[in-house]
Amino acid sequence: MAFGVSVAPTAAILGHAPERVDFRRGERLIVLMGASAFGAMLGFAAALAGGRVEPWVLALMALPVLGFSAHLTIRTLSEAFAARAHGCASASVLHVAALMVWPMTALFAAANPALFWIAPGIALSALVLFASCWGGGARAVYRASAQGALVAAIAAQQGVTVLLGA
Repeated sequence: MAFGVSVAPTAAILGHAPERVDFRRGERLIVLMGASAFGAMLGFAAALAGGRVEPWVLALMALPVLGFSAHLTIRTLSEAFAARAHGCASASVLHVAALMVWPMTALFAAANPALFWIAPGIALSALVLFASCWGGGARAVYRASAQGALVAAIAAQQGVTVLLGA
């Protein structure tokens, strides 16, 4: 409302479509995949720039990033519970579980480097599941995309380092 006059009827008369604030399913998945691809590219570049790194340094580098991703996931979980989207809340719980299991699966990477990809794969799959079922606001979609970028960056950086060490 500007100067006591509503703008909405003017927009309807001029034929402007109302502003859409939600995402369609395909749009949510594209935003998530784009952010994850960008994160993977950054993680790959960081691995090549950093070279071979000791495993304990990898863990220390990943800890704040995984912690921040877990924080974003908890915020998404609370928003899913508020929206009564129980399937999306389950996807968020699965994502947190994958983040918590990640350090343990990284320990087995010395024996079999293919086992390293279990936790990042589950974490990204949970985000795809969340993006598929979410029907709420755009803020959660952007938050899930940030989670995807963080997880993909750490997975690419650690994965390339594990493969270089093998």
